[in-house]
Amino acid sequence: MNDEALTLRPMPQKIGRYLIKSSLGEGGMAAVYRAQDPRFEREVAIKVLPHELMPDPMFRARFVREAKMIAGLEHPVIVPVHDFGEQDSQPYLVMRLMSGGTLSQRLETEPLPLPEVARIVQRIG
Repeated sequence: MNDEALTLRPMPQKIGRYLIKSSLGEGGMAAVYRAQDPRFEREVAIKVLPHELMPDPMFRARFVREAKMIAGLEHPVIVPVHDFGEQDSQPYLVMRLMSGGTLSQRLETEPLPLPEVARIVQRIG
């Protein structure tokens, strides 16, 4: 399976109660969307297992295990889980939307100063 097969699927308008606003990214294991949570009036990120992987019980179990593991962790550098559910047998994970872009995007514009690299590595460690 290649990533191209996942990107051709149309973006959903709604997942659970969440209104999909845009795509944040797709890969071999999941698609991530920016969405609006109408209940709490906040933007969130929703990670979904692609339809193409749903028939494989290994991928589904891995996705559910990841959701449970992340939800059980609390740390300043771990994105908190707000919700977990299924729509039409497709599991989804709702997390805090982290604005500011990705590290890859940041590195494209300019190299990071050494003190910032040290701070990032320290927080991850």
